[in-house]
Amino acid sequence: MTDKHKVEFIDNPNPIRKKVRVEQGADPANLIRRADKQVQKLSGEFEEIFAATIPALGEAMEAVRKSDGADKDALGQVRRMLHDLRGQAGTFGYPLVSQVGDSACKFIDLSDQIGTPETEVLGMHIDALKAISQAKIKGDGGPVGAELRGGLRKVILKYNDRKTA
Repeated sequence: MTDKHKVEFIDNPNPIRKKVRVEQGADPANLIRRADKQVQKLSGEFEEIFAATIPALGEAMEAVRKSDGADKDALGQVRRMLHDLRGQAGTFGYPLVSQVGDSACKFIDLSDQIGTPETEVLGMHIDALKAISQAKIKGDGGPVGAELRGGLRKVILKYNDRKTA
């Protein structure tokens, strides 16, 4: 057997054990209840974060509109804020916010260019988030949430049909 076929096993240390305190005999159900309480406590903070993000998102989106998509810094800001919202929203019980943010992020990511039609579609996503924030819609939004998701889906389908025509 030559050296190039030699197999070597490497023992990978587990550094997380040094950072995490393990409670001996801890009840998993109790740990889950404690974690759920923390998430509930932080969900109130998410409402404040969401409400504060909407004006900043609107300002960045206005810069994107004015530049007809040429302001890459503003578009990057929009993308980052949407990304942060979609990530946090689902955790704190706002799946509708997460879904709208995810749709907008994917739209940006999959667009070859950002011009007038793309800024219109992206603006509709931002408007949907503004409506969710103003109406303080939680959870999946029920029938209103379904209508918002369906409307955005139709807009994207119409955009895609127009793009391929």
